[in-house]
Amino acid sequence: MRVRGVRVRVVVVLLLVPLLLVGCGRRGGGDHGRDTSGSGRAPAARESGDARDDGPGLGDLPVPDIEIGGSGGGEAATPTQSPRTQAPRPRPTPTDAKERAFRAVARGACLPVHRNGAEWNVSAPPDAVSCRSARAGLFEVTRTATSSVSCPSGTGQARWSYRSAVTGGTTTLCLNRVWVRDYCVLAEQSGDTISSIGSLTAASCDDTRVPRPYNQVVVVDAVYRAPAGAGADHCRKSAQDNRRYWSLLADDGATLVCFRARS
Repeated sequence: MRVRGVRVRVVVVLLLVPLLLVGCGRRGGGDHGRDTSGSGRAPAARESGDARDDGPGLGDLPVPDIEIGGSGGGEAATPTQSPRTQAPRPRPTPTDAKERAFRAVARGACLPVHRNGAEWNVSAPPDAVSCRSARAGLFEVTRTATSSVSCPSGTGQARWSYRSAVTGGTTTLCLNRVWVRDYCVLAEQSGDTISSIGSLTAASCDDTRVPRPYNQVVVVDAVYRAPAGAGADHCRKSAQDNRRYWSLLADDGATLVCFRARS
């Protein structure tokens, strides 16, 4: 029995030795675990063997889930972009100042133009004026078209068309003469007779030289609404009026235009 008691005590002693060593390690010896700053406080960092529970240790902290390329808290992956293909620049639209002038003319406008030969006196339409303007060479625009179209071709009516060599477009203006009293036009005279009056022309009443085929200047004496069977006889002011008159029927026969010789 003695032998057994000794063995038991020896085993107990052997078990107590590690516990004592651990306790000594906690309290520390020498400079280990001592605050060298002289404050007497324990250092902020403790050894991992400290049994006190002041909060979760590194081993107790939850490991955050890291999602690569996801929509979570991490930055989204930037998609790889292929270089953009540069769109071709549109070709500039060709412009033609004269064409713009023709296309800017509105129907119903009146233009101060005239034609003493094959060509108009200007190459492009001028600014419009009042249709009641007291000036010679006045034409009302009765139709506009962005193509080549036909226009009425009666007395005082004309077609003015322009085809652009820049854009290839065609603009057409249909014109009708606005007759103005006391202004002059060109005429062809044979002997004492006026054989032809230029309904598209305009002239100064003082002109002494006129372009061919004209050789005379006549004055617009009056403009009337044409009566039935209208002619030069309807231009007389009274039975005593012995002056010589010539006449034209304009506006498709609706207007009687009377002319007299220059005085």
